This record gives sequence, structure tokens and C-alpha cells, in this order.
Amino acid sequence: MKKKNTTLAAFIVGVMSICLVGCLGVGLAVRFSPELYKNYLNNSSLKVGDPAPDFELISLDGETMSLSQFKGRPILLSIGATWCPDCRIEAPLLQELHETYPQLAVLLIDSKESPEIIQAYADEFGLTHPILLDRDGAVMELYQVFAIPTELFIDADGIVQAKLIERVTPELLLEKLPLIGISPYTQFQSTIHP
Repeated sequence: MKKKNTTLAAFIVGVMSICLVGCLGVGLAVRFSPELYKNYLNNSSLKVGDPAPDFELISLDGETMSLSQFKGRPILLSIGATWCPDCRIEAPLLQELHETYPQLAVLLIDSKESPEIIQAYADEFGLTHPILLDRDGAVMELYQVFAIPTELFIDADGIVQAKLIERVTPELLLEKLPLIGISPYTQFQSTIHP
């Protein structure tokens, strides 16, 4: 019986490792190859200029939230996970954005992780912006997210103005925020370096 449990555990760890390497491989290939990055952005069903698909998810606080409830406000939609190294690095910058620009809705979608793990992550980084639980990965599929972090800059009319498949840096924010009507008026305090 003990051997059966050990074999099952080894199998599960192996499958999870293959999935993680596959996700990271796609993400790294897209990130470090400008041609693949451009091809991904051009061939994804969700393109810059398209309306952002609406969804409804439960927040970490237990509140039902939809993307459409933020219509009329610019949105930075960040799709990631607690185990993602780049997501962990950019977490303080997303929180700083939330605190600095109250007119900007900063939304983090975490896919397929337990609320307990996500709560520990939120506590670790002092996150107070909404964190939405994509328990079955439906929003990742809807938005065709193949690598994390993925950021979507959505204007007040609900139109995708920019899509990034990389860690957000202060420099990228200074470039992309004006596309959704946010004029950066501060130097970012976060010490994020590309």
C-alpha cells in the first residue's frame, strides 16, 4: 500500500513538473523572441482594439465581481499565480499603482490555486486591490493566456489597448498607462528592474 502511494505521488509530481516546464517554456520563448511575441499577439483571438470579454469571478474577499462592473474606469488586468517568480516581483508595483491611481482598477486574476495560498500571497505583499479566483482556469482560456504574467490594459470603454506577456516594469507602465487614459504623474517607488 505504501509503495502504491509513493508511486502515485511520484507520478503526480512528474505530471506537474512537465506542465510547469511547458508553461515556462512557452512563456520564455514568447518573452525572449520578438518574432514569437509579435506572432502571439497578432494571432491570439483577443487583440488590441477588441472589447475585453466580460467574466464573473469570486474575489478573495468572497465578493462576486465582473469585469463589466468597472466599465467607465481604466483597468489593468494582471493574470498570474503565486508561484510565478515574475508575478512575485511585480506584486509591489501593482499595489503601488492601486494606491497611487484610485481611478485605475487594478485587478489580479489567480488561476487554479487555493484561497489559502492566495491569501498568504496577498498578506506577504500587502495587496489590497481585488484578487479574483479563476478556480477552473476559464478566464485564462477566455483570454487565451499561455504565459504568465499577462497584463491587459483596458480603457474606460472596455477596449483592450495593450497586451503584455512579461513582467510589468515602471518603464513599461510609463509607456502603456497613457493608452488607457492614465497620465503617470509620479516616479514609481518600486525597485523593479527588468
